[in-house]
Amino acid sequence: MKRPLWSWLRKPGAPALLLAALTGWIFLWALTNPLGTAPDEPSHYAKAVAAGRGQVLGEPVPLARLRSFGVFSEDSLRQVRNAYRGFELPAQLRITTSPPCTALDPEVSAACLRQATAVPPGRAESIVGAYPPLMYLSEGALTRAAWSVRSGYVFARFGSALVSAALLAAATWLLLGGQGRPGRRPLALAGIAAAVTPMVVFLGSQAGASGTELTGALACAAAALRLSRAEQPSARAWWVAGIAMAVTALSRPMAPLWIVLAAALGAGRLSPRTAWHRLREGGRPATAAAATVMLGLAGSVLWTQALSLRTPVLWGRLGHGLVLAAETAAESARQTVGVFGWQSVPLPTALYGLWALLAGGLFLAAFAVGRRRDRALLAGGLLVVVVLYELLAAAVFIQNGFGMQGRYILPALVMLPLLSVEVLADRLPAHLRARAATAAAGVIAVSGAGQFAAWLTNSHRYAVGPDGPLWFFLPQPAWSPPGGWTPWTALACIPMIVTFAAARAAHRDALAAAGATPAAGPGHGPRPGSGRPGPGPDSFRRDHIPLRTRPTRPTRPTRR
Repeated sequence: MKRPLWSWLRKPGAPALLLAALTGWIFLWALTNPLGTAPDEPSHYAKAVAAGRGQVLGEPVPLARLRSFGVFSEDSLRQVRNAYRGFELPAQLRITTSPPCTALDPEVSAACLRQATAVPPGRAESIVGAYPPLMYLSEGALTRAAWSVRSGYVFARFGSALVSAALLAAATWLLLGGQGRPGRRPLALAGIAAAVTPMVVFLGSQAGASGTELTGALACAAAALRLSRAEQPSARAWWVAGIAMAVTALSRPMAPLWIVLAAALGAGRLSPRTAWHRLREGGRPATAAAATVMLGLAGSVLWTQALSLRTPVLWGRLGHGLVLAAETAAESARQTVGVFGWQSVPLPTALYGLWALLAGGLFLAAFAVGRRRDRALLAGGLLVVVVLYELLAAAVFIQNGFGMQGRYILPALVMLPLLSVEVLADRLPAHLRARAATAAAGVIAVSGAGQFAAWLTNSHRYAVGPDGPLWFFLPQPAWSPPGGWTPWTALACIPMIVTFAAARAAHRDALAAAGATPAAGPGHGPRPGSGRPGPGPDSFRRDHIPLRTRPTRPTRPTRR
């Protein structure tokens, strides 16, 4: 009998608990982060509101108008002249898309956002106006129920958060599907916990398509790994993988690149020839999934090319761009973990080291136990991330005058923890599974504490400024979300506690699975007449261990 598609969500087991915690973090950020304080969020909001009212493309903004802003260099105008679009917004939802006061002055709290800002009449001009419209349609549909700018922001953020949470659920289901070995579940959940950095949560909670791109890349990697396992994927797996990849492809202009990387990851696990046979053996579901992905890729590429969103490479500047990219690599690496706001809210240094330890530990452990092909794939994946970072920075973002940010390479980076735990689940020796389950539970629990610390850091910065009192929610803060900081801080403890519960449940399930698994070899077979399997080499169930007794001499029969 086939299991229902989301049967693991019905019981509060480890996967459901971890997914609930990550979803809780996304919605908590959506409700407590000040309006417009994500990168280009006012422009994303304007495009979403317009898309919800049928304005998919808007009107081009004249080049003279862009030059009058006085903020774009000639290099920047190469790109923004095609991306900028003007939209007609309802009066009660109209905003100015200029950067907020907190972006211009990183030392102030969000109290400056309470000052009334003059909103000029006419169209709202968006720097992301020409981006693919699919994600903005879903966000904009919710904004039709908005009655003010604040409610419009919240509805747009909810639209982004719902799609991000759905893609996280798809990634979790795909990665946990077809479990061949005991102990795969805690390792898979540890990979998800390490891959979903605070930056992924932050971007998934804000208006725009960055969260969809990141969680979609995670789902694409999980799909590639699921489809490349030894057992034949189910029809459901093909359908979920195809839909997740197609949605990801239509999220942002660079998204097709992550589909290609995920496909290369799956082909590297199998070999190109075996991957082709796997696709043919999948039958109609595989064909339909492949067609869905191709339609998404074609739609994204055609949209981007039709609007000239890609600028030609200036080859004479490439060398200088490569040097600048290398010089800013450390800052970009920190941004992949979390630098919030308009790149103005850094985390404590310890949190960067903590996430490097989580993701790096999984990577090194997989490299240690993997076979030659696994190690080549791990090393190749890391090399691809480094090379892509340099090329994207030097050939695109630096040449366009904006500089490289870590979030641009983060979709490729989130694939590495998933690959690491897949190798660990396949190659880890049986006698190390119990220890691996303990380590995986530790990764999950520590990630929950890290998410809580990241949210506190961001909230402190906007409540009282970076130099304000540490206990910002006790005194009268300069800025607070509706209801004040005290109830929101109490609510923030819930997803952290749920993450701890997920870690405990994953560890308990792994030990139970290991204890119930028979192992071949002397002394590990089933006990005669017991009907139960004997203990495995990594079992802690003492009731299976037979008691040792000293041999006794046979007694002589008594004479009568």
